[in-house]
Amino acid sequence: MFISFVFYTFFMSYTPGPNNLLALDGALKLGLKGTAKFLIGIGLGFLTLSMLCLLFSEYMAAYFSSFIFVIKIVGFIYLLYLAYSVFKHNAKDAQQSNTYRMRDGLLLQYMNPKTIVYVLTAIVTYVTTQNISFLATLSYTIIIALIGVSGAVAWAVMGLCFKKLLLKYEFIYKVSMSACLVVLAFMMILE
Repeated sequence: MFISFVFYTFFMSYTPGPNNLLALDGALKLGLKGTAKFLIGIGLGFLTLSMLCLLFSEYMAAYFSSFIFVIKIVGFIYLLYLAYSVFKHNAKDAQQSNTYRMRDGLLLQYMNPKTIVYVLTAIVTYVTTQNISFLATLSYTIIIALIGVSGAVAWAVMGLCFKKLLLKYEFIYKVSMSACLVVLAFMMILE
């Protein structure tokens, strides 16, 4: 069951989503060092969200649809705001950017239905169904956080690898990134 858990977690962490797209964008604009606090926030968000899902997994499973509906609305608005921020961003503003703070990475996890569904599913399916020790369940939640943040870091590194190309076509890149975030927002709200 652990191998299945790891595959599921890697797949969910490395597919495109708000975390990964914003990590790529942040690294492109500010470099890996400038995006480090945002990435740490993503990791802390994954960890705290995993812990909360572990603690309240039975309650959350019972009220899952109502909870997800509220998160979808908040997440939809937040993703539209992020799309606007990415689109209006100028290269001159990169040093003054406040879009990639630790707090933003942390809060993104609580407004990102992909992350919530992914973490809750992992906890309910792979952790709470097993008769394992508290230390083992804690280990699973830490693994979720580490793999989750590793996906965002991988996308940030990818942004650095393609920086020259992406900056050459900056307008197309900004339109594409903004459009991806808008599409993600509508996919999320319509699911």
